[in-house]
Amino acid sequence: MSILLWEAVAEPTERFPSCHCSVIRELTNGDLLVGYYAGDSEAHPTAAWVLARRRPDAAGFHPLTVVADTPGKPEGNGILFQTRDGTVLLIYGTMHGKLDGPAGPGVRWVTCDLRMKRSMDNGYTWSEVQIIEPELGHVPRCKPIRLDTGEIIFGTEYKDGYSRLWMSPDEGVTWKMTGPLLGEPNQHPSLIQRKDGSLLALLRPSGKNSNILKSISTDRGRTWSPAELTEFSCPHAALDAVRLADGRIVMAWNNHPKVRNPLTLAISEDEGETWPYIRILATGNGRFDYPAII
Repeated sequence: MSILLWEAVAEPTERFPSCHCSVIRELTNGDLLVGYYAGDSEAHPTAAWVLARRRPDAAGFHPLTVVADTPGKPEGNGILFQTRDGTVLLIYGTMHGKLDGPAGPGVRWVTCDLRMKRSMDNGYTWSEVQIIEPELGHVPRCKPIRLDTGEIIFGTEYKDGYSRLWMSPDEGVTWKMTGPLLGEPNQHPSLIQRKDGSLLALLRPSGKNSNILKSISTDRGRTWSPAELTEFSCPHAALDAVRLADGRIVMAWNNHPKVRNPLTLAISEDEGETWPYIRILATGNGRFDYPAII
């Protein structure tokens, strides 16, 4: 017998009636942090990046706190990471261009910069903004991972339709971009380091195809094989993946070519080559956009 437990992080409020693109991080002290952007709608000037905390002994999540809220400009996707000295990093984007009208050049996500804030007290207080990349067009989504070299790596969607990777050798003090990750148009890499040291990127499609993509790096993220189609449908929505303690890989996504439903899990026991175990977690009315898994 299996049991699924569902819990709301925060209910809608007048200030935050809608939200999107949640991420989750467990800190070394056992706290769970869940963050996302919330406001009147996506790309609305009211959109702020907010955080909810759940302590190990708490009955639920604490009220939302605002981490980033640039006056008159929407915050976008953000990701969380904790460094070896306990510093919590928030890497996110702020939109600077035209916010209304159909998506395209100069509108919404392609107008994001790439920026960072730091917390030295487990996410209670935050530093001023540090700009990682002032050039507009980078959008993070999936959690950073630490490589066997000690480097931190994460990926971004980029305005030309091909993902970029960002690497730090010094706990997030400096960052260097690699890529592009070519092949089928792609974005939002979810990264797994495999047992042989190679990296597996599971990718949201950004072109005409509606399937999850994959790419391999054999040099710790410096170069990548061309992104190619997998057998799994994907409604041009983000996915996430994680390596379990026993070595298996779990992927969470929407297994449908057009709608963000159902919420699905798949397990691979051979480093992401095959996925024989698939389970639907949630379906029915509604959308289950942008899952995050740890």
